[in-house]
Amino acid sequence: MARASEAGLARSQRDREELAKAWLLEILERTPIDEIEEVPIGWIAREGPALIADIVKGVADPTSPRELELAADGHQRIGELSQLRQGETAPRLIPRDLAALQALIIEALRRDVPERQLGSFASAVERLAEIFGGIQAAVNEGLVGDRSGGAPVDALTGLEGEVHMHEWLRILLAEHRRYGYPFSVLLIDIEGLGRINDAHGRDAGDRMLAALATIIRRQVRTVDRPFRLADDEFAVLSPHQTANAIVPLAERLCEVVDRAQGPESPRIAIAAGIATCPDHADDANTLLAAAEEATWAAKAAGRGVAVGTVSA
Repeated sequence: MARASEAGLARSQRDREELAKAWLLEILERTPIDEIEEVPIGWIAREGPALIADIVKGVADPTSPRELELAADGHQRIGELSQLRQGETAPRLIPRDLAALQALIIEALRRDVPERQLGSFASAVERLAEIFGGIQAAVNEGLVGDRSGGAPVDALTGLEGEVHMHEWLRILLAEHRRYGYPFSVLLIDIEGLGRINDAHGRDAGDRMLAALATIIRRQVRTVDRPFRLADDEFAVLSPHQTANAIVPLAERLCEVVDRAQGPESPRIAIAAGIATCPDHADDANTLLAAAEEATWAAKAAGRGVAVGTVSA
C-alpha cells in the first residue's frame, strides 16, 4: 500500500486546502458563538494544509516512525496544536478537534486508496491511527507545558511534580469522558526515610529517593507517567489500566525496593494505594483521595499494596 495513499490527496495542494477548510468548518460548527473569536482561524488556514501534507506523507510511508520525521517547521506546527483551544475546556476540546481532522482524512483516503489493492485502505487507516496517536501525545505534552506555567521538574529525581500531575489528570479525565477509557492512580508512600536522614544525613536520604525514582521509571510502562509529590511520596498515572492491572506493578515495586536494600543499614518500605477512574471516582480530587485512603489502608494492614473502596 506504500504509495497508494499518495494518489490525489498527497500530491494536490488544492485537496489539502479543501481538507483544512472542512476541518475549520467542523471546529466552528461545534464552537458556541461566544467562543468563535477564540478559534485560531488564521493558523488553520495557514498551517492546516502543510500539517495535512505531513500526515498523509507519513501514511504513505509505513517505514517512517509514528512521530513522523518532520522538519523544524513541522515540529513547530505539532507544538502549536496544543494552542488550538484555550482555557479550562482545552484538554477536552483539542482531542475532539483532532478526531474531526482524522475522520476527514479517513474519508479522503477512502476515495484515494485504490480498492483493488487488497487491504490498502485498512493499512492506511491503521497507519493514520498510529500517527495521530503520536500527534496526540505531543499535543498533550504541549498542553501540560503551557498549563503548568513552566513549573520545573524535581531537581533530585528528574520527575515532574504535583502541578504537572494535576494537568495530566485533567487530560486523562477528558479522554475518559470522550472515549470511556479507564485509567489508574498509584500513590507510593515511603516509610523509614526519616530514620535514614537521622542516622546517615540528608544526603543519604536524597540518594535513596533518587534510587527509588529510578526503580519506578524502570518498572512502569513507557506510557505511564511518574511524579514526585513530596519528600516521601511519589505517584504514577497509568492510562487505559484498571486497578487489577496495576496491582502486579505495585507489588513488583515493593519487592524490588525490598531486595535492593542491605540488611545492616536502616531500611525503607513503600506502601502503595491504587484508585481507578471510573470505578472509584471520575473527578481528580475524589480519585486522589481514594488512592490516599488505599495507601493508609495498606499501612494499617501491614501490606504493601491496597486498592481503593468502590463507593456504593
